[in-house]
Amino acid sequence: MSTTDIRWDGIQRGYVPSEPLKLPPSLPLHTTDDTDVDPVTFEVVRYSLMNTNIEHGQTLQKLCVSPISMITRDFQPSITTQTGDLVFLGPYLQYFSNAQSLTIKWILENRGEDPGIEPGDVFVSNDPFVGSPHQPDAVVAVPVFVGDELFCWVSNVLHHSDVGGSVMGSFCVDATDIYLDPPAFPPFKLVSRGKIRPDIEEMFLRQSRVPTNVHMDLRAAISANTVAANKIVTLVARYGADVVKSVMNRVIDAGERVVAERLAKIPDGVWSHRMYAEAAFTGDSATYCYQLTVRKEGEHLYVDNAGTDPQVGSINVAYAGLVGAFFAAFTASLTSDLAGAYGGVYRRVHFDPVPGTLSCADFPAAVSPAGMYTMETLISLSGTVIAKMLACAEPEIAELAIGPAHPAFYALIAGGQHADGTPFIASNANNMIGSLSASPRADGVDFGGHFWIPEGTASNVEELELLWPMLYLYRRALPAGADGAGRFRGGRGFVEAAIPWGVDGLGAAVYIDESFPKAVGIFGANPGSIGHFRLKHNTDVLKALENGSIPQDFDQILGDSEKIAAKGPALMVAADGVWEWTGANAVGFGDPLTRDPHSVATDVVHGALTAADAERVYGVRLDATGVHADLAATADQRATLLEQRLEQAHVPTGIQILPAESDIRELGGELAIGLAEDGTQVFVTKTARAVLSPTDGNFKDRCAYLDRPVHEVATEYQTDPTRAGWTVRYREYLCPISGLRLETEILRDLDAPLHDMALGHTRLGQGNL
Repeated sequence: MSTTDIRWDGIQRGYVPSEPLKLPPSLPLHTTDDTDVDPVTFEVVRYSLMNTNIEHGQTLQKLCVSPISMITRDFQPSITTQTGDLVFLGPYLQYFSNAQSLTIKWILENRGEDPGIEPGDVFVSNDPFVGSPHQPDAVVAVPVFVGDELFCWVSNVLHHSDVGGSVMGSFCVDATDIYLDPPAFPPFKLVSRGKIRPDIEEMFLRQSRVPTNVHMDLRAAISANTVAANKIVTLVARYGADVVKSVMNRVIDAGERVVAERLAKIPDGVWSHRMYAEAAFTGDSATYCYQLTVRKEGEHLYVDNAGTDPQVGSINVAYAGLVGAFFAAFTASLTSDLAGAYGGVYRRVHFDPVPGTLSCADFPAAVSPAGMYTMETLISLSGTVIAKMLACAEPEIAELAIGPAHPAFYALIAGGQHADGTPFIASNANNMIGSLSASPRADGVDFGGHFWIPEGTASNVEELELLWPMLYLYRRALPAGADGAGRFRGGRGFVEAAIPWGVDGLGAAVYIDESFPKAVGIFGANPGSIGHFRLKHNTDVLKALENGSIPQDFDQILGDSEKIAAKGPALMVAADGVWEWTGANAVGFGDPLTRDPHSVATDVVHGALTAADAERVYGVRLDATGVHADLAATADQRATLLEQRLEQAHVPTGIQILPAESDIRELGGELAIGLAEDGTQVFVTKTARAVLSPTDGNFKDRCAYLDRPVHEVATEYQTDPTRAGWTVRYREYLCPISGLRLETEILRDLDAPLHDMALGHTRLGQGNL
């Protein structure tokens, strides 16, 4: 079959619902509403629906037994209309935003006739080509009937500890296609008219290494849906079906109006960004590109992924994952005040993806590791593009920008047997501690979690030691070094170390060890951290513990170091082994050499930064007290560093200067917009007022630029010459007069620079530098 014959059907390619949906005539739908709902009733019903969805999530959290759901809140409840349009989303995992809606629409189009949709039914699916980001995320959807009519749906999606596949925990980094992934089940009817089908349930549970946990969590998902469905039925009985449906429709319409009004305050234009991943499967050392472009016209957005590499290995997602990642970043940035009522927002965003790519893969691509890798890469990528777009908006909209998230979910999945022989899978999601990137006006939040899972929490060490046979040596903050530095620095992450405890050993199945940073800072800030996993065998840790000492420095622990790969095989850890892994410092905003010296000094005083790093990274020298910045010495040091930048850079000639009397408006950091003498709107540098290009052109063309391997930028980005990151480049775009950074770019070797911003009706392409 040729590619032109392949449809977006959720079978050969990701599912895109028909417009209108192809509904079976035998399925009666409730479609009437009462447009004259008085304001008081409207608010009562609206808040009842919102609170029903929140209580749905709280019930799910209380009933689940797996830490990934019970503690981390790796789930999402929602309410949709009878045709699957989102009414309310909960404050949990936001990239599940469209997973349930897509799954419900697929059920309506493909299961409505046979086996049919009836009262008391429950449908389950973990098919990434239908709606789930990856197979561990199982959607459980319940139709809610009023009389004989399908009134709405309640549903949830949660991450299960293990649903099969070649790797325990079901993040199959070794997969080269879906046949090495966990099974992907299209929507099936698990409960028919209130009766569970045990044969189907057993089939689903049979795939898991921890079927008891999955069984309990699956029943929790059904029960929580039942609680939510009953509350909606009660609400309808009190106020009437037409009134409740009218409120649902008006909530969706109101969300659309809000986002349309905000989009109208952003100039038409195109913004683009790309990020890189290393290794598509175990044993691979290549580097792969993800690109995202947003075009804004009027009150609509158009999103495409052109420039993304073809699907390969296990670092893919299907259409549902791409859309979910973008919506997670977009709603958090532009419409977070809608409290999960995002259905109307989605109407204004239109996707035109290139199929068969890493971010919109066709069957049979492997996708199971997406929850640690590709989804976070796409959220970070989306956040970066959206931040660039919002920088060009009116001030009240520009300040909503959040910026990039961590480019991966730094975590460790381990497993083995307890001392009594019972198996365990330890999904350590402590990176819920997180960190938030800097904004245009403030530092990021240290240990601030993640914007894409507001209710997510990390475990206490004591909880993990109770659950799994491990002993933790330390968990502490990462220093605020070059990684995450900026005019406003990114939030700080953490590092932790542990050993097996009470068992002969265990296996480290999935881990993250990067060889170059993936997320660049906005408008000239440094990249974020490189995530690391380190392991030593035959160590002296147990002897140290016997002597009453708890090791606190991994480098000082004696033992044999394991060589770690980006997506390596499972690693065995004996009783005398020890591992350490890191979260990440989030990215900053603006050139680090423009950071307030007093803020740098404060970081030194608080122990976040050493005095030597203050001078190395920020050009800030402290006075004799070591407490305050020496402003004169700092000015001299920064002038020297800026001069060195320009000496090493390629500097264009014939730079024009915008007159001092001409008004300019800052977009971000050193990049601004002004008017040339002929009235043309141009990109300029803020401090030196150097004219770069018309706003429909590429401002990078007239920047000075400095291009070097990223491992040369700072000690924090060092890597082994055999790793993929050794050849990755870091390109800094500088004001040709002052040397201050305007923008930076991480580039795979041989890739051309990216034209990433243009205002007006235009298209972007690669640069010509």
